[in-house]
Amino acid sequence: MELETILYEELMAFLPAYLALKGNCTVLYTNSGGIHEIERTTRTVLDQLSRYYLMDLQAIKKYYGDILGLKNLVPIPFNKDNVFVPIKIRKPICKNDGSMGYVSIQYIKKITKSNGKTLIYLTNDRIIESLSSIETVNRHIKNGHIVKKLYEERHTTYTVNDYDIYEEYDKPATKGDIAIVINEILKIKDTIK
Repeated sequence: MELETILYEELMAFLPAYLALKGNCTVLYTNSGGIHEIERTTRTVLDQLSRYYLMDLQAIKKYYGDILGLKNLVPIPFNKDNVFVPIKIRKPICKNDGSMGYVSIQYIKKITKSNGKTLIYLTNDRIIESLSSIETVNRHIKNGHIVKKLYEERHTTYTVNDYDIYEEYDKPATKGDIAIVINEILKIKDTIK
């Protein structure tokens, strides 16, 4: 299945997994309850998502990493609704095996600790086990919310209605407005001389 098709099902998490006869792969969970196995590493899936959302992953990591004071494990905002936080899922077997998965903060319902593992409950009742402490997971989620807020502030655009402009300038001028205009005319007059 193509990544774009999976994204229409609302991607909740993508996690590294060792699959029988396939090796190092990625499992993707969607909000519609889908579980998709892709024969690509988590790093490759992250790069594919970055290309899909037309973003420079390295620049995003540097920008938000500098703000948060992090060099690694920076939350990734693909857009205002899809901010993914890194979560340690497994211990790598080989050198280039990734241990980190990514979970969307908008789908995290609660976090608990059980039998030495941190459990992340998603909104569709799926449970993800993390090797990190509950404090570490909560810190990653908090950083994710900070990045979400910063992303929204940076990408908010304001539009002005033509109606609003005419309504604003259709009011009578005050003495203060006239004083400002006179002051500006005097400045222009001085620069012309």
